[in-house]
Amino acid sequence: NDMIFNIGDKGHAYSESTQSIWNGLVGTIKLQSKDPSHIKNLTSIPNIDDDQLKIALDIEAELSEKTKIQIAIEAIESKQPILKKVVRVPLSQGKNHHEIILDLKGKLKKWSEFDPNVYRLKASLSSKSSFDIKETEFGFREVGHDGTHVLINGTPIFLRGNLDNVHFPLTGYPSTTLEDWENIFKIYKDYGLNHVRFHSWCPPEAAFKAADRTGIYIQAEASVWIDSWMNEDMVAKGRPEMETKGHPKGLGYNSERDEWVQAEMNRVVEYYGNHPSFIMFCIGNELGSSDFDQIKTWIADLKKKDDRRLYSGSTARQITDEDDFVVTHLVQNVGWTRGLNGAHTDWDFEKAYSQMDIPTLAHEIGQWPVYPKWSEIDKYTGVLKARNLEEFKAVAQKNGIADQDGEFHKASGALNQIMYKYEIESFLRTKSCAGIQLLSMQDYQGQGEALVGWLDVFWDNKGITTPKEFKEHHSETVPLLRTEKFVWESGELFQANVQISHFGNQPIKDAIAVGRITTNEGKVLFQKEWPLEEVAIADLQDVGAMELELGSIQKAQKLNIEVGIKNTPYINHWSIWVFPSKLPPLNNEEVVIVDEMNTKTLELLNKGAKVLLMAHNLGTKKNSVSFNFYPLYWSYTYFPGQGKTSLGMLIDEEHPALSQFPTSFHSDWQWEPFDKKAKGFVLNSMPPTYKPIVQLVDDFHRNNKEGL
Repeated sequence: NDMIFNIGDKGHAYSESTQSIWNGLVGTIKLQSKDPSHIKNLTSIPNIDDDQLKIALDIEAELSEKTKIQIAIEAIESKQPILKKVVRVPLSQGKNHHEIILDLKGKLKKWSEFDPNVYRLKASLSSKSSFDIKETEFGFREVGHDGTHVLINGTPIFLRGNLDNVHFPLTGYPSTTLEDWENIFKIYKDYGLNHVRFHSWCPPEAAFKAADRTGIYIQAEASVWIDSWMNEDMVAKGRPEMETKGHPKGLGYNSERDEWVQAEMNRVVEYYGNHPSFIMFCIGNELGSSDFDQIKTWIADLKKKDDRRLYSGSTARQITDEDDFVVTHLVQNVGWTRGLNGAHTDWDFEKAYSQMDIPTLAHEIGQWPVYPKWSEIDKYTGVLKARNLEEFKAVAQKNGIADQDGEFHKASGALNQIMYKYEIESFLRTKSCAGIQLLSMQDYQGQGEALVGWLDVFWDNKGITTPKEFKEHHSETVPLLRTEKFVWESGELFQANVQISHFGNQPIKDAIAVGRITTNEGKVLFQKEWPLEEVAIADLQDVGAMELELGSIQKAQKLNIEVGIKNTPYINHWSIWVFPSKLPPLNNEEVVIVDEMNTKTLELLNKGAKVLLMAHNLGTKKNSVSFNFYPLYWSYTYFPGQGKTSLGMLIDEEHPALSQFPTSFHSDWQWEPFDKKAKGFVLNSMPPTYKPIVQLVDDFHRNNKEGL
């Protein structure tokens, strides 16, 4: 199976990374006879302001004759008839275009993520020579933007999105059944998502229908991913895994391929254009080597043809003046639209986003890997097999850590969720941000295994979070906390500012926000209420301040912060750690402190002495690694030059050595000050029964036993 037109073999329409390169057809293929005069296209065009629906019909007629057109609308869910209209129109031989205006008189409900009202539109044509029926599904909605946010029916929304990269490991090709896609999008809703980007592919119609019914906003694409590095010989550069077949040139530089891309763009918009969920279209992913003057004209032509959605040329590369929105990580001459900014929450990206005049979404947020569980191997019962996981398991067995996969999974998963929360909240604190697209809620089994999700590739929960926990920071309404750090000293004044991000269906009126700080034992150290007269839709409202004198805290401990809105499900949590500013003197007379493992140190140990080895400056590249609090990005093998090798820490939290250092079994922000200031040592030669007190979760492509 090969490409007729080279659209790149890294995009998900044609890729062995996820769905596999399969040969054949899925879904429905049929040959249908039509009468001489028949309806070729049926288009629904809502007009919210005037409460009207324009019906556009493209009719092909063999004869010039009079014909009767009957329009009928019914609700998909109830199947109840809502509106009918009959008109008589003359047909000329050849192509005909007719438009019918329906005055709705309030009979159609608007479509949105909150109220996904879907209707069936049926048009019938009857004349002396012909009879034909054409049906389509549609929703009564309009899409626009206010320069900052996408507007649905004139109301701003925040797109809480996820990338879909064709994950169907049992079949190797995407499902074409409505039920499967409804199940997927119900999972989206469970975790607070309202948006999906189909990365470099367009899904089957079942996905659009399911999104219509569940209230998911779709960004579909024309199946292209050709970036500048794909033009190069990556084998010669020592990166064979990044080699792109045929080294294709970018869009605008291959006339036959470009003609196909333009035709595909038009097919996607024409065939799926009535679906209310289809609010955004982009040609493809990271089209870095393309001629953007050409791309601009293609987008302009498509907008003239159908203005019912927003259009963009490429994600994460050049922006043209025809783009209605952009998804990117960097805007040239403006700044970064995503990134990390240290161990605190008093930051955002408003400086960059506020300079944009089109909605700007953060590109591919997350990408924090989680250690796999070997039991997942048994789930591959279809056409794909987890040979990679089998190899990783064998290395883990060799190094004496194969029995720890469940613990590593849980510990790395906890850090994965800490990082997702950290990133997501930064965009909610950015008032001009239009939304985010996560990479991703589910694992990616290609590109060297990017197991970055809290769901596996089968869409099953991996056990590292729950919908309730995740929606605390990823929902239409989220309480936020701005504070300068996570680690404090006794004697300091803890200070934080509370905000609320709100993109709900209605403004919040006459409510009360509550803030609370408690110890692990449940003792309340701070509590305050703030009246909320009104929180408007798309508001990032400053609520009030929290302050707590920490002078009375003399023992190192974690404190828990909670902010919520009374009598609503909207609540959010954070942790801070407080350490004594002065430590009591310790009797170390029996402990010998050394900074080198030499003959003298070994003699002391052989004599039974208590020795503390300060080893952070020891080790070689072969037997040690630098400690990084922040886990490695995406995939160790696909991006090998990161200087990071770990996915977090597995901690023996009950060990006496940590009795004065409050910690859980996994990395958290109290460990961040040690970032790049400590070392992990490779301990593969130690007995399998030996487990370090603090164990680095080495990436599963390496699987070393490492102690901090």
